[in-house]
Amino acid sequence: MYLELDDIDLNILALLQEDGRLAHTAIGKAVDLSAPSVYARIQRLEREGFIRRYTALLNPDKIGQGLLAFIRVRTQSSADENAAFERFICKAREVLECHDVDGEDCYILKVRTDTPQSLRELIAQIRAFPQVTRTITSIVLLTIKEEGSTASLRLSNRLIASASETSLPILEPSGNMDRPKSASKANSKADTKIEHRKSKHGE
Repeated sequence: MYLELDDIDLNILALLQEDGRLAHTAIGKAVDLSAPSVYARIQRLEREGFIRRYTALLNPDKIGQGLLAFIRVRTQSSADENAAFERFICKAREVLECHDVDGEDCYILKVRTDTPQSLRELIAQIRAFPQVTRTITSIVLLTIKEEGSTASLRLSNRLIASASETSLPILEPSGNMDRPKSASKANSKADTKIEHRKSKHGE
């Protein structure tokens, strides 16, 4: 039996998706619940598998993973014969994602490495499997958008107003939802600009 999510559950998930370290008290203020009630709901969402884990988004350029590439792989074998290849892919640290796809190719891999040389070595390991008949690699020049494993949930309009009052991360109700912002920070920047104009004109 599947757990039915109400608006409060969805809003809690949206807030945690933007900042997984939000305190239960802060979430409770945004969704009009007590901290213990928020905790109970989060526990239920974790137990039912809606929240798989909590993690940190690292800057790949800072940790030697600045080279991003996609590798299309074609194989010519049965599912059983591909098992060894899939086990290798699951263990390969450089492979972030692997998708079994329909169409011209069999797999699409998303990989991150530190240098072209290390990417070359990974491709050589992939091509060493006898069932691999072709690989096509595309190196990313610039990432326009890169989100997590799920699309960002949209906060309700009521919660957006509440979040702005409590300085929680908020999403715009329309337009670009990629970058959360704090209402208090936005107001602070606006006040700074006004003060700068006054001092400039000697007011």
